Parts: sequence; C-alpha cells; structure tokens
Amino acid sequence: MKNLLILLLIIFACNSCQETQEDKFEKDGVSLTSPNGWKITDKENLSNQGYYLCIEKDGLNSSGLITLIWVNGEFELNEWINIHKEEMKNNIIYKNSNLVFGDIHENKFNNLNTSSLKFTFSLFGVKHQGVIHAFYKKEKTFYLLIQEAIEDQYKNRRGLELIEQSFKIE
Repeated sequence: MKNLLILLLIIFACNSCQETQEDKFEKDGVSLTSPNGWKITDKENLSNQGYYLCIEKDGLNSSGLITLIWVNGEFELNEWINIHKEEMKNNIIYKNSNLVFGDIHENKFNNLNTSSLKFTFSLFGVKHQGVIHAFYKKEKTFYLLIQEAIEDQYKNRRGLELIEQSFKIE
C-alpha cells in the first residue's frame, strides 16, 4: 500500500511538471492560440452579451497573464479603460502593490488600432508591468490586459508574441 501511494505521488508530480500543450481558442469569431507553456485558466460566457478569457503562463514562479474581455456593442474606449483602471485600484491583489498608471495613448495590438494604458506594480517585492488595450472590431468592444513580472520578460516574450500574432477577429 505504501509503495502504491509513493508511485501515485510520483506520477502526479511528473504530470504536474509537464508543460501545457498549444491550444486553439475560438468563440464568436474571435480566435487565438494559447502557446506551449501557457494555459487557458478561465473562460466564461457573459450572458450572451460578451465573453471573458484568461490565459496564464505555466509554473508556480511564472507571471505571464492575459485577460481578454469583449462585449457586444460599442463603448467609449477611454471610459472603458478608466472603468477597468478603477476596478484594478479596488482589487485586493493590486490594492497594496504601489499600482501606478501612465496616460492613455494610441497604440497597436496585432495591427489593430487601440487605446492603451501602461501600468506598473510590485507584488511581494517583484516588479511587474502591464498594458491595457481597448478597441472596437466587428460591433464588439474589446478589453485586453497583458501583465508580467519584469524579470520574466524574456521567458514570456515568445508566448506573448504568438498570442498576439494569432489573434483574429472575423
């Protein structure tokens, strides 16, 4: 019995260490690829009025995170960004993290014109950075948050690039 328990723990540990395989996401004309080493951790239909998707880098010490939300219809982009900015300020994760926002600027995400807002924060002493993109496409308003620890930029670069390059709205 003891040997069986040890064997099960070893199998579980080996499976836990395996890198998540590439995964294709498609919903309502929106598609992207979640690369090897990244995992779709949450997805939710927003009462047929939009969608929520979260992708995270695998591993306990990883920091890559992408949150994509879209809603049907068009909302004023700066107002949309400011709503999410206020939500972040009140979120328990960011509340004591020295969250600092830049100014809203025009930007690009995979050849899409966006309004964007950069931000920084420190979580458990680790400095992070991120960007929020907001844009319209195909009668939807999109919100895209990308964040990572500054020390993980190199590890996250290829995965973030693949997600951006594969992002399509049809």
